[in-house]
Amino acid sequence: MTTDLDTALAAGPRPWRNRATPWLAAALLLVGGFAGGAQAQRVYGPDTAPAPAGRGAAVDGPAGGARGGGARGGGAAPPAATATPTTTGTVTDIDIDGDTMKVRRESGEVVTVQTDDRTQVRLTGALKDLKAGDTVVVTGNSQGSDITAATISRQK
Repeated sequence: MTTDLDTALAAGPRPWRNRATPWLAAALLLVGGFAGGAQAQRVYGPDTAPAPAGRGAAVDGPAGGARGGGARGGGAAPPAATATPTTTGTVTDIDIDGDTMKVRRESGEVVTVQTDDRTQVRLTGALKDLKAGDTVVVTGNSQGSDITAATISRQK
């Protein structure tokens, strides 16, 4: 008397793969690659701080217009676009009103930074939240050791 178990054992092992196996393997590779890429982007990707104003093709051409394309942009460039990176340094002193601060450059030179209502502040808080020892990047127009700030950003 032969049972179903005897028949199954006599037939030998079943193959471990079928038509769906390559598709499942491809899907697993895709999902794993996406997850790994997302993790790498989070850890090693670009800084999430906003880019300084004035960077990009829209303000690189004459009169603030974009280069190329045969057409010139019209009007003047935005104020922040004309500002050049002026200094990076450590805040040494801030006045009580928060519109003037002193920054020590890496060279040791101390510059005075003036702010006004047109200064773009790129901090998690307000300008008055800066304290001595914070590292900042200031762009603007410099005249000697004085800088009229167009943008102020905090460095990590």
